[in-house]
Amino acid sequence: MATEINNIFAVGVLVGVAILALKTGLGCGFANLKRREVFYIATIYFCASIVLSYLVCVIPPDITQNILATGVTMHVIIALGLVYFGIKTKKEWLSYDKDISRKTFLWLSVPCPVCLTATFLACLVLSELSSISHLVIGIIVGTIFFTGVCFFSFSVSAIAIVFKIKNPSALGTVMLFFGLFYLLSPLMIPAYIQAQNTPVLEYSVGYNNLFLSVLTMTFFIVLGILWDKHKRVMSKKKGGKKWTHIQV
Repeated sequence: MATEINNIFAVGVLVGVAILALKTGLGCGFANLKRREVFYIATIYFCASIVLSYLVCVIPPDITQNILATGVTMHVIIALGLVYFGIKTKKEWLSYDKDISRKTFLWLSVPCPVCLTATFLACLVLSELSSISHLVIGIIVGTIFFTGVCFFSFSVSAIAIVFKIKNPSALGTVMLFFGLFYLLSPLMIPAYIQAQNTPVLEYSVGYNNLFLSVLTMTFFIVLGILWDKHKRVMSKKKGGKKWTHIQV
């Protein structure tokens, strides 16, 4: 039974690594990158995973706790950077036809302190859940990163081309999404954990008020989509740079 639980936890950790690869792949897929540049970034993650898996058995536990304790601060810094440069990427493209995605996508795709801390934690948890050597753990995590980054980058690029949304404005939107997610998660997760320890109060919800709330949210979402579409149409009329695919 204990072995099955450990296996479930291990699979969950590896799924978390794949989600990090998805984040990186979204940045590379929407940015105007060449294929070899995507492979370079994927290789960096592969090498970083092996190095971090080795450091798991070298760094003392007290230092490990200090590293993990700084995670929230790093989280907020990366979140603010994603929000700021996401807005800047959209503004430069929609207002001035200027493509700065090859610089700003780095906030989303290059290994940041948050990603490195999460990778270190993944290697640490896997080393405690299994008897596999640290080198093998690093290779497994690195392989998932490398494969995931390449797969998601090329898939996102192909899908974006089909729907004609491969441009810096779309990249800026993705950066804004992750920035707001990073910004809200340190606030929501502790609140959720605290809520688990509080008694549940039963109360009735008016279906009319619920319907009105959903309708209001839907209105603003549709309004945002239409506004972004209007901006893209105006940008095309100005002769903005057209993207086709990840270059060879």
